Amino acid sequence: MKQSLSAEDIKWETCQNIDFGIEGRLFNRLNFNFVLFDKRNKDLLFAVPLPLSAGSFVWGDDYNMSIYKNIGTISNRGIEISLSADVIRNRDLNWTLSTEGTFMKSKIKKLPDGKDILHGQQNYSEGHDPYEFYTYHFVGVDQMTGRSLYTLDPEMAERAEAAGETVTIGDETYTTMPGSYGKRDWAGTAHPWFFGSFNSVLQFKGFALNALFTYSLGGKLYDSAYQTLMSTNSASSASANHVDLAKSWNGVPAGMTENSPNRIDPKGLPQLDFEYSTYNNATSDRWLTSASYFVVKNISLSYSVPKLLMNKIGMQGLTLTAGVENLATFTSRKGVNPQYNFSGGSDNTYVTARVFNFGLQFQF
Repeated sequence: MKQSLSAEDIKWETCQNIDFGIEGRLFNRLNFNFVLFDKRNKDLLFAVPLPLSAGSFVWGDDYNMSIYKNIGTISNRGIEISLSADVIRNRDLNWTLSTEGTFMKSKIKKLPDGKDILHGQQNYSEGHDPYEFYTYHFVGVDQMTGRSLYTLDPEMAERAEAAGETVTIGDETYTTMPGSYGKRDWAGTAHPWFFGSFNSVLQFKGFALNALFTYSLGGKLYDSAYQTLMSTNSASSASANHVDLAKSWNGVPAGMTENSPNRIDPKGLPQLDFEYSTYNNATSDRWLTSASYFVVKNISLSYSVPKLLMNKIGMQGLTLTAGVENLATFTSRKGVNPQYNFSGGSDNTYVTARVFNFGLQFQF
């Protein structure tokens, strides 16, 4: 378990905003709003890992003890766009479409002494996105052995070779044990390059149909749940596995030799073997998947009974409504929930529940 020491000298974070916007209406039908923004946060709080001399120790890829400090400056720049159009507008039928979207880029501007701060599979580094992944690179599956291959850290080459954890194919040497001998590299950010929503409102006499959709384009998430389902670490105990394991390597392909140019399959699945599962399915960019999504967030249909009819029975109005929330979620992998964590994490959380609702509204 990670521990954090008390931070007695921390202070409030500060924020500086610069906005420039244009809004207006065209042809008496189209409303628009464009905003350029530059939001700079200073004295940000970060958990700084403590060195071994402070009593900390390394657990996996992280130090288990840290202390919060005001050390960072981050810049968030982008464009916000808002459009709303009266597509149809007459006595009985009206249809309005609107959309909102944001382009945004985040960049760390300043860290103490310019030194990187590694945290899990991401890295705080000047000039990079605060949620940019920095992890081991999965090269592919060696089709001669079924083992996963990873980029070798040149500084660890001799040790890896002595331990028997290297594979040389052509002019390149790889490692089968990334946690000990692999080389980390940048592998994309969790932040989307564009995200927003759009809405449709259709009205016909007493009927009104509303629909809201949300989306996010770009960005990655680390699918640790999928990693667990693709791993097996015991020959005796049962555990849940993903259906993709049926596609695992099960022997040398016909005609494959040590010198075959396609010996490494970059999209292959390693051998299903509990003795090597820890290394075949080790932490790496293999488990990064698209965080893009499209959600049918809300659809509702309502009907307002004509007032003349309601007045005859002594009422001002009656509205009947029926709707559904979170009707459908479309993602790169079934079951994954990119909305769970903005920083690119994931767990066994279900996608947002689908909810049906019905209602009556009386006016007396």
